[in-house]
Amino acid sequence: MIRTIVFLLACCIFLPVFAQDCDFDCTLKKHLDAIQNQDYEAFASTVTTGDSIMFILPNGKYFESTATFHELIKGWFAETGWHFNYKIMRKFVGTDLATALLLVSYDEDDRNGKPYHINHFLNLIFQKENGEWRLIHDQNTKTELE
Repeated sequence: MIRTIVFLLACCIFLPVFAQDCDFDCTLKKHLDAIQNQDYEAFASTVTTGDSIMFILPNGKYFESTATFHELIKGWFAETGWHFNYKIMRKFVGTDLATALLLVSYDEDDRNGKPYHINHFLNLIFQKENGEWRLIHDQNTKTELE
């Protein structure tokens, strides 16, 4: 009986810690699912809490402000008629830094009166922040690959 009580107490103490732990693959999946589901809150939970992020669009525009990044993502998620499909090309996971290179097929049903399509590489870099993986770099590079 005492062993059972001790076991249950240990579970109550340590289980929440394990349940909250999300490794890099878990974080990457959460990040990409949030994009496909246009779930801003889930997306934001994977982004750095710092003031600076490197964000590069396929046209070369560069942003460094985390606040601007969030504004742009909120606006994008509010739009309808876009489709984000990807293939993970490569991942690297280190102790404090991890990266994922994706090949993205992005479509909009209507951009300026006609359908829009672009294939691009998406390079995501995450850094450990208080034990959690957080996005610090989001770079999009147009490609002809499909």
